[in-house]
Amino acid sequence: MRGIFVGIDVGGTHTDGVAIEGGRIVHKAKVPTREDLEGCTLEALAALFDGIPVADVRRVVLSTTLVTNAVVEGSLESTGVLVTAGPGMNPAGMPLGPRGRVVKGAMDHRGREVAPLDEAAVVEHLAACRGAGVKVLAVAGKFSVRNPTHERRIAELAQGFDYVATGHSVSGTLNFPRRVATAFLCAGVWRRHHAFVAAMGKALARFGVAAPLYLLRADGGTQLASSFRSPAETALSGPAASIMGVQAMDALAGETLSLDVGGTTTDTALFTQGVPLLEPLGATIGPHRTQIRALFTRSTGVGGDSHVRVEGGEIRVGPHRLGPPASLGGVHPTPTDALVLLGRALGDRGRAADALAPIALALEVSPEEGARRVLQALARDIGAAARGFLHEVNARPVYTIHELLEGHRVAPVRAVAVGGPARAIAPYLEHALNLPVTVPDHYDVANAIGAALARVNLEVNLVADTGRGFLSIPEADVYRPVTGRYSLEEARAEAGRTLLAVAEDKGVLETDAAVDIAEEESFRIVEGFATVGSVHRVRAQIRPGILGRVA
Repeated sequence: MRGIFVGIDVGGTHTDGVAIEGGRIVHKAKVPTREDLEGCTLEALAALFDGIPVADVRRVVLSTTLVTNAVVEGSLESTGVLVTAGPGMNPAGMPLGPRGRVVKGAMDHRGREVAPLDEAAVVEHLAACRGAGVKVLAVAGKFSVRNPTHERRIAELAQGFDYVATGHSVSGTLNFPRRVATAFLCAGVWRRHHAFVAAMGKALARFGVAAPLYLLRADGGTQLASSFRSPAETALSGPAASIMGVQAMDALAGETLSLDVGGTTTDTALFTQGVPLLEPLGATIGPHRTQIRALFTRSTGVGGDSHVRVEGGEIRVGPHRLGPPASLGGVHPTPTDALVLLGRALGDRGRAADALAPIALALEVSPEEGARRVLQALARDIGAAARGFLHEVNARPVYTIHELLEGHRVAPVRAVAVGGPARAIAPYLEHALNLPVTVPDHYDVANAIGAALARVNLEVNLVADTGRGFLSIPEADVYRPVTGRYSLEEARAEAGRTLLAVAEDKGVLETDAAVDIAEEESFRIVEGFATVGSVHRVRAQIRPGILGRVA
């Protein structure tokens, strides 16, 4: 691992940065996160580059909350939506929005046209969108991943729009409602994403950094910032960064619970067989159920800066953050103030004591005992959230980022805690979880470490229908004829070759990238009383993981 690897993670409270060389952290940076995500990212980069030789920087990876914030804030750009649903699918409930319309046109499950596209209706809706000032468009068809002809034609008709997100290009797997939601999000965040990437690229040039710029995706993989066809994939990259950071710092012996205790929230994840769990269908971002490939993680609204009060004789923590801790210039008491009062964190001890005094008074205990109970309450809530997370995991099939573990029931034997308060609250977490808790070195910048060291992690989905004589690989925009003798073995080989080609285009730096055939199936097609061909389906992926460990 030659050269310097730089990682920046924009968290809800702080933006962290690290520079890693030869498995050692050679420089750290931490700045407050502001509404101006571009500004605080640049501030963290400037602090890092001030302490390292920029000529030695090999890659720069950013984990950003840009997409997630746009959803939470309701600031998605006004987006036109065109959907071809076809028979058997009710589009009610899909995220069509006020500028959405369903038009006639359909493909069947094998990619054959069963209803022609109503181009007149498409043109009419596009004109209405232009008249309303809408400049981005989302297009999705039910079986467009098998035949994107209708989507491509709509994109051709959409002249004058700044960006068109087509369903077959944002995901290669079937699940029509999720593909509509994914295309909608991609269009809605495209402009903000494009501006952010452009600004970061210019900033690196100003700093004199020639290394490529990558963004972290929700599945823990990195991708060249300039190559994103689906900008919404950067949503939930913060939790993914934490997971990859834990993987870089811990041996992960036995099933391991991962807890990232931040200022605003705590993110929970789980490793089994040394690898993280994966969302089987795709990420849920706000109200949007998408096809965005993502690591399985859940967030709860308790952290070091959560508002603390007594209600009904019991300490309540969160779910809101009402500004910084009192010991750091804020007004309201927080768990961080409890740590300051107990000498476990830096801050104004007098201000911490004043803020926590009403809590101690309500509980009729000393200020120090009140502070300890605040930390116990924080750990209690994190523990309850972790148990809920495990219950959810065990209520469904378990998918790791490598494979499906059929019939497996997770039962963690230990936990790893990262994030600013992790070391100080570890003893309280051990009691709440009834598990040993490890806090690795550099726990305070785990997310930035994960961003810096995450590998490129991509997948392609190949479907070959020999009866129809056609093959599709949506992620590579490959749609071509095949002969009736095309075999499953040929499908495996082509999926692997295509995956490596796509990965190279998206910026694979490492030379030891390995291909996994994550799923495959093959079955014959019978029409009447005769076999007319076979369908081969193969999902291939670059083996996920990290580029190296941090000592």
